[in-house]
Amino acid sequence: MDWLRSIPAFPDVSTVVVVDGGGTGSRAAVATGDGEVLGYARGGPTNSRSAGDEDAAENTRAVIAAALADAARPLAPTAVLVSSASVDTEAHAAVLTGGVRKVVPDGATISVVADTIGCWAATAALAPAVAVIAGTGSAVLAGALDQGSRRYGGWDYVLGDEGSGYALGRAALREVLLVSEGRSDGRALADAVRARLGIAQTDELFDRIYKPEVDKAFIAGFATDVLSLAAAGDRRAGDLVDEQVGLLADAVAAAFRDFTGLDVLGCFGGIWNVPTYLERFRRALVEAIGREPAIVHPGDVAMVGSFRLVLRHGPDGSAGDREDRAVQRFEAGLVAAQGAAG
Repeated sequence: MDWLRSIPAFPDVSTVVVVDGGGTGSRAAVATGDGEVLGYARGGPTNSRSAGDEDAAENTRAVIAAALADAARPLAPTAVLVSSASVDTEAHAAVLTGGVRKVVPDGATISVVADTIGCWAATAALAPAVAVIAGTGSAVLAGALDQGSRRYGGWDYVLGDEGSGYALGRAALREVLLVSEGRSDGRALADAVRARLGIAQTDELFDRIYKPEVDKAFIAGFATDVLSLAAAGDRRAGDLVDEQVGLLADAVAAAFRDFTGLDVLGCFGGIWNVPTYLERFRRALVEAIGREPAIVHPGDVAMVGSFRLVLRHGPDGSAGDREDRAVQRFEAGLVAAQGAAG
């Protein structure tokens, strides 16, 4: 699905709502077209795959309603852009759209897109770019307004999530098994994992991982052991990191092959704060594409990117000082609102 091209024209951007939804929670902000933030709220998860369709739709409705209630005056949204995890098909988008329809006027223009779109939009102010998200999971999105967008990876933990905290954590847990079977010499990593789990016998590992169910965040926590040992020079841990960053670099390289005019790579997610991960990824990326693009770390600005997208698709949408001022005002207001919310 080309989510960038799915975004409609917004005939009226006088009252804009943007929602950033995920598997653990959601955030919504309501603002004027010139960037004044009028209301902000946090809510429940909008990932329909994990929360279920009914709860995801209700949480979308509720977080928007809470943001509207946070405003000092009654508001009637005219433009709504929701970006959320698990939005992979039009059917997924329709689930969340149903929640939005319950709380905004009939005349409001609504768009629901994948959560990677906001990150992409914030990478280079809607110029051609690639966004790579790597935290518990991973995904890559390339896009340009004149070429559309395409996702690479982002297949979740069973089918993908290469280069993610989950993938590294899973590799660390497997190392306990491989060492116990004599198939790996990664004893330092296996010992670190056993110590974190508090287990003496390898067979105890299975219940800790599979009962009562697989916990992605828990497994991703073991990435810390891999990265720490790699930074300290442990060969086996370094090999595991290189393997995963290589897979992620290959996904980014595919994006650079498919799109023209790409010069900027935006990195999102906590794993980029680990120097050894970033350094190894840079090396793998240069090897994969033959050069190093400009790498930026925009931070937590997906909602800011979504707001810019709404303005650009508005009646007078165009790049320039006017749009930049509105976006900067929105970003400052959003930071203040988030700080006040604690």
